Amino acid sequence: MQIILCDDNVQILKQLQTYITEFFCSYGASPELATYTSGEELLQNVDCADIAFLDVEMAGINGIYVGTELKRKNPYIKIFIVTAYPDYLDDAMRFQVFRYLSKPIDKSRLFRNLKEALYQYSMESKEFAIETNDGVYIRRAEEIIYVEAINRKSLIYTTDGTLESNKPLSYWSTILSLPCFYCTHRSFVVNLRFVYTIQKDCVYLKHNKRIFCAYLSRRKYTNFKQTYLLYLESVK
Repeated sequence: MQIILCDDNVQILKQLQTYITEFFCSYGASPELATYTSGEELLQNVDCADIAFLDVEMAGINGIYVGTELKRKNPYIKIFIVTAYPDYLDDAMRFQVFRYLSKPIDKSRLFRNLKEALYQYSMESKEFAIETNDGVYIRRAEEIIYVEAINRKSLIYTTDGTLESNKPLSYWSTILSLPCFYCTHRSFVVNLRFVYTIQKDCVYLKHNKRIFCAYLSRRKYTNFKQTYLLYLESVK
């Protein structure tokens, strides 16, 4: 995981670096951190990144332009705008900034938002290999709507079609271990991202104008509903 920090205030850079290092150490992880004091320096040295913390008001290229360029290179990047000037919020939202952090940095809020960013990034960017009789197809987590058991095989319903996997549902229940997936029934694993309606015995999923139905075990109804509501909170 590559994280970049860009701010012309060296003290803010040091504070962010300290907080982010502390956050990842608590999980036993060590991301690649790079710091820059200008947008020009960043764009000259960075081809792609996973998470970026950008100041808005800097001499030369501002954070809005830098964020737009980073988003163009990696649509999945999670960008935090860090500034004392809220006037730039509308501009930042145009390229889907992940969060807007005010100076001085609140550590607890940073930790909470960073955790959410990592969750969303992993959900959107993680890829799975689906082996069929015709070949191997690579799909990201966000492209898998749900999985249905058919005899000893599985049908993988994706945003661009249906694939027949030679693996049983038990395999997919294990592989799809991200928080966005839930085994609603012995024959179904659904992606919470596509949930449209929850009923006592069925979960309806929607993609574009298509509606899909996955069975929901009655004994799982309460837990599934609670899990889904927590999921909604996590992706706000």
